Amino acid sequence: MNNYQCTVSDKNGKIMKFVRQGSSSAAIQAQLHKENYFPIDLREKASKNNRKQFNSSKKTISEFTALLSMLLDSGLSVKDSLEILKTITKDIKVNALVSAIEKDLKAGSSFYSSISNMGSTLPVIYSSMVKVGEATGDMAFVFRKINSYLIRQKRIREKFVSSLIYPVIVLFVALSSMIFISTFIIPKISEIFTSLGSGVPEEVRHVLSVSKVISTGLLTTIPLVVSLGVVISTLRGQNSNFALTVDWLKLKVPYIGSFSEDNYFLNILFSLDALTSSGVTIEDALVEVAANTSNMAVKEALNKSHEKVLKGISLSVAMSSEKVIPARITKWIAVGERTGRMDTVFSQLSEYYENELEKKQARFMSLIEPALIIFTGLIVFGIVMMVIIPLFSTFGTILE
Repeated sequence: MNNYQCTVSDKNGKIMKFVRQGSSSAAIQAQLHKENYFPIDLREKASKNNRKQFNSSKKTISEFTALLSMLLDSGLSVKDSLEILKTITKDIKVNALVSAIEKDLKAGSSFYSSISNMGSTLPVIYSSMVKVGEATGDMAFVFRKINSYLIRQKRIREKFVSSLIYPVIVLFVALSSMIFISTFIIPKISEIFTSLGSGVPEEVRHVLSVSKVISTGLLTTIPLVVSLGVVISTLRGQNSNFALTVDWLKLKVPYIGSFSEDNYFLNILFSLDALTSSGVTIEDALVEVAANTSNMAVKEALNKSHEKVLKGISLSVAMSSEKVIPARITKWIAVGERTGRMDTVFSQLSEYYENELEKKQARFMSLIEPALIIFTGLIVFGIVMMVIIPLFSTFGTILE
């Protein structure tokens, strides 16, 4: 029997954490549902050792995985691979991680238990697949899959970040310029007219009032948006029903929702492919993948699908009743079930969603550049019409 750290929500939305013993995560899941608990996260507790959880970054985990995968592929054992890994890496953090794992192994811990201490950045699928590798004895295959998973995740993340850098910089400069001009430049104009010994003309008073509205609006709106985001994030973490509603709405936002949906299901399908190809049953794979899904609406759909599969319902039928899960996925799985080629369905679907994400990223960049040019042009036009022209007109009247 293994110990599992359970994070659940009751029917009133109260979040609770406790430890349960069970033969598998699927057994714990079924037990919690019978007690009317909504599972949020299930993690097997690592066996007790002499160290706390190792705080590993994504970069450290990625390099560690790539190097270990290469060494395991050469036919070395886990112990020998770790020993050689320390001699070939120049990353101090990777070296420290390897040393910590070796210490655990010498103390009698399993490789899976030690891996589970790699930090909160470790995907649930990582430790799950290491456990499968220990059970099957084919750790090289498991680490090839994990390395492929991390490489794909990194590539998608970097593409997404790089596609946002340009528009974020342009928007930041444009908004900062508006605030600076409205707050510091335009108010100086009244001082100029005062120094000239004349009152502030009507046109200039109009410009000053408009600039005050713009600066006040921007300086008020930005903190309000940030505060709203903090409140929503806090409530989402405290109430499962609120989290479910917020995450469902995220999927319905035009374009952004579609992009997020593709990203979620790319991770889900690739994880299902990696787990099932490693020998994990579809029932257990669904539990592990649900635990690795951050969107509560998608997580609930996967958990409900898991319950139906346990009752003997086919995976395609179980998923088809969940509106959050795209119809193309259920239809593709149904074809795989009829043809007996389920081993390739998840792989084909993950490739499809990866291509879709790349297309949407390219389309986003092709649309955002002209949109930003138009936006910047409108700001410049507005400044000219509301500030420059009235000022020149006023100065011309004074000179006359």
